[in-house]
Amino acid sequence: MKPKTLVILLIILCALAGAGALIIYIQGSGSHSEVLGTYLIEDLPANDVASIIIETPSSTVSMRKKGDVWVVEERFGYPADFSRISGLVRKLKEVKVGRRFESSEKILKRLSLKKPRDKGAGEDEKGTSIRLENEEGKPLLGILLGKNRMKGKDQKVPDGQYVMLSRGPEVYLIDTILSSFGSGPSTWLSKKPVEVDAAEVRSIRCTGPEGAPVYYRFERPGKDKGLELIEPSADGKVKRSSLNRLSNALSSLKIEDVEDPANPPDSVNGENSPVLEYRLFNGLIYRIYPGKACSGTVPCHLRIEVGYEQPEPAEEDKSKPSTTGKDASSEEKSREKSGEELALEAKELNARLSSWVFVIPQWQHNAFFTSLDQLLEKRDTEKKKTTSK
Repeated sequence: MKPKTLVILLIILCALAGAGALIIYIQGSGSHSEVLGTYLIEDLPANDVASIIIETPSSTVSMRKKGDVWVVEERFGYPADFSRISGLVRKLKEVKVGRRFESSEKILKRLSLKKPRDKGAGEDEKGTSIRLENEEGKPLLGILLGKNRMKGKDQKVPDGQYVMLSRGPEVYLIDTILSSFGSGPSTWLSKKPVEVDAAEVRSIRCTGPEGAPVYYRFERPGKDKGLELIEPSADGKVKRSSLNRLSNALSSLKIEDVEDPANPPDSVNGENSPVLEYRLFNGLIYRIYPGKACSGTVPCHLRIEVGYEQPEPAEEDKSKPSTTGKDASSEEKSREKSGEELALEAKELNARLSSWVFVIPQWQHNAFFTSLDQLLEKRDTEKKKTTSK
C-alpha cells in the first residue's frame, strides 16, 4: 500500500472515530438533559393516599386514614399532624431530578441506600423507606432515602439527597432534602390537643384530688379585665408574670407524646392528682390533671376533661341593658353559640381528649401551678435572707 493511501485511510478512520464519539456524547448529553430538572414522580395520585409507612433502621411509623382523620398506629391511634402528612405528599410531588445513574452494590452501600431491614448491611449503609398506599393497600409509591449530598468548603451544607424508587434500579440525586420525614412516631402526632384563647378564661381554680381543698381561685370581673384573687386571702402580692403564665398555659399547650390509654399512670387519676379548672366566659370548662412533680428523668403527664355549665353573667354585664331583639346586631348573634351547641361541643371534646394521658415538656407542666405560694411575690424578709446568705 502506498504511503499516501495509508495516510488517507488513517484520516478517514480518525474522522469516523470522532464522529462516533460525537454521536455518543450528544446522545449522553441528551439523556441527561431529559432527566435534569424533571419531576421524579409525575403521576402520584395524592387524593388516593390512605396509608403512609416510614421505616428507618431504628423505628417504624404507620399512619392510616380512618374516616376523615389520620392516626398514628404506633401511638394507639392518636390523631396525626395532617399538615405534616400533606407536606410530605406535596414535597414528594415537587421533587426534581438533578442527576440519574445506574446503581451497584458498592454505590448503594456508599450512599446509604440499602433497605432499613437489610440484616447484611451496616447501620450507616441503610436508608429510610417511605411507602404510600391507597385504601385497598395497593402501593402507590415506594421510595428509599439515602445520604445527603454535601457542598461547601467543609462539605457540611446539604444541597440534595440520593434516593431510589422501588421500581429501581437507577439512583437519583434530587433537589430536595427529605431526611426530616424519617423520624419516629411521636414527631407525627397532632401537637395541640386544645385551642383555648387565654382572653376567654373567666376563672381558674385549683383544688386537691376530687375537688378539695381549694388551693386558690382567680376570677375576672368581666371581659378585658385582669384575673383577681378571690380565695383564699393572702398577705403577699400576686406575681403578675406567674399569673399570666398560668392563664396562658392552655393556649400555649403542646404535647410531646401520649401514653398507652390501656395503662395510664396513676399520678393523673382523680384520686391522686390536683385539679385545675379553667372556666370560660361561654360556659366551657377545662379540667386539667397535671399529676405529680416531674423531672428530666420522670415524664411530665397531663390529662384533660371538658364539660359545660350555663354561665352566670359577669358582674359588669349585670348592670348593662339587655342586648336582645333590635338592640343586638345580627353579626353578634351569628357569632354566639347556643347553650345546646356548646354542651355538644364539650361532649365531643371530652370524648376526644379524656381517655388520653399526654406527655408534655417540664416547663409547660410547671406552668400549671398547684400552690398559691408559687403565684405570690416573695416577702421582703425572704428576700433579705436570700441576699444575706
